Amino acid sequence: MEYKSQNIICQNCKKDFTIEPDDFGFYEKIKVPPPTFCPECRLVRRLMWRNEHSLFRRPNSAPGESSTHISIYHPDAKIISYDKEMWWGDKWDPCDYGTDYDFSRPFFEQFKELLKRVPHLTLSDSKSVNARFCNVTVEMKNCYLISAGWASEDSMYCNKIEKCKFTHDSYICFSIELGYENIYCKNSSRLFFSRESEGCLDSYFLYDCRNCSNCILCTNSRNKSYCIENVQYTREEYLKKKDELALNTCLGVEKAKIKFEKLWQEAFHKHLKLINTNNVVGDHVSNSRDCFYVFDINGEAENSKYANWGIQGLKDSYDVGPGCGSSELTYESVSIGVSSNRCFFNATTWYSSNVFYSFMMNNCHYCFGCAEMNGKQYCIFNKQYTKEEYETLVPKIIKQMKEMPYIDKKGNSYGFGEFFPPEISPFAYNETVAQDYFPINEKVAEAKGYLWREYVPNAYKTTIKGKDLPQTIAEVDDSILDEVIECEITKKPFKILEQELSFYKRLDLPLPSIHPDERHNRRLKLRNPMILRKRMCFFGDKEVFTTYLPESEGGPKKVVCTEHYNQEIY
Repeated sequence: MEYKSQNIICQNCKKDFTIEPDDFGFYEKIKVPPPTFCPECRLVRRLMWRNEHSLFRRPNSAPGESSTHISIYHPDAKIISYDKEMWWGDKWDPCDYGTDYDFSRPFFEQFKELLKRVPHLTLSDSKSVNARFCNVTVEMKNCYLISAGWASEDSMYCNKIEKCKFTHDSYICFSIELGYENIYCKNSSRLFFSRESEGCLDSYFLYDCRNCSNCILCTNSRNKSYCIENVQYTREEYLKKKDELALNTCLGVEKAKIKFEKLWQEAFHKHLKLINTNNVVGDHVSNSRDCFYVFDINGEAENSKYANWGIQGLKDSYDVGPGCGSSELTYESVSIGVSSNRCFFNATTWYSSNVFYSFMMNNCHYCFGCAEMNGKQYCIFNKQYTKEEYETLVPKIIKQMKEMPYIDKKGNSYGFGEFFPPEISPFAYNETVAQDYFPINEKVAEAKGYLWREYVPNAYKTTIKGKDLPQTIAEVDDSILDEVIECEITKKPFKILEQELSFYKRLDLPLPSIHPDERHNRRLKLRNPMILRKRMCFFGDKEVFTTYLPESEGGPKKVVCTEHYNQEIY
């Protein structure tokens, strides 16, 4: 069948968007109707169902427990939660919370009630050992406050890392060992305060560097050693100047950060960061082909569209992420992957197949409208059916969803083919990664019909201000572990842990003076938005797609096409 492009008005933002012939072919292949929300509104809608790093203390609802635990669910969220040991254990059955489907009411209205009824996993972590307060993580070891991580060890305060060891305060990094405050870096060791660099060793404040060692404050460098601000020195000269920079002191680091920002502004910036790709439009994508509008995909994606934050392969998938990979034929889902197949309209579904409109599913198959299940199959609204009963009932529910859609507060219609409405999410907008990528304030959230919850600080009495911490780690002894530090920016209290102190001492790094949340927020501000725009190459002869902001809005001056980038850098 031949399809033609079609312009659609988004029912949410009222802007035009285009559905291409290949898109129609995909929707026909998986037997779902075309979307009625534009790509950006679909993304925001999914993001509001993923809380990566907003953690709260709330009651542990496990039978016989009167304690509290740390959870991704705010105490005001109308749900109950089990700790990790109880949820993964065999002392309860999610099918005990099942119910018959009511054909007289909209699907999403009933699903919201199921979410309130069934116990929720306090933190989404699987196959990890000693992973304290880690969330949306798999196969972690000896880690603390890591979110969206996989197969990493002895690391703390990171977001979106894979196969890292002894790595702290970093964002989207792969195979880093002994790293600190890095963004978009990979395959490096003893790398600090750097961005978009690879194969580097014993270096500080690098941007877009490859295979460099013993370099400081360098940009666009390749195969260099003993360079500072892109100036070559002898080993002896380099070590002397490094000592003068005093990068083991708080003051020295702050001065270097200011200088690094100026160097970043003057560096050459490739319009899109694509490595070994073919027919790919997106940013920070490697080893992939035939993909459009994809971001932060680390390898082996093909025939996919509107996807972000994926690892280890993604095939024939649309509108997935953040959190996708090792999967095929997935659609309109967040936190989807790890060997999943034919999973549509899900939030947090791993090792599963043929799962639809479900929330927090692990190793499940042929489930529809279920929540918080492990190792189940042929279930609808958490009720067990035979294969024959399931296959008879699901088409009837799909038909009813089309004929009786859910209408949200704004008047948007949600029938079969639309992802979960944000207003039934257990999370507030500012608790989710929607706030990370599309930051708004409470007033805007209210106008859009989104839930918002203000931060309420813990009742800790601080004992020292961040600005009064010692300048070097050499001045710090174990008594710091008993101090409650006041963040010099947000005034939030935080502590230094024993594992963290050992890391700073090992690498001669000064203590941080600001709260881990604020450090995370600062790293987020250094990434480009997941929005493609057109901009003229700095050399003025070609218009290119890029994620960089215009220079007038704070973007760098020298954004260049691939050809000019290769001419200038290599």
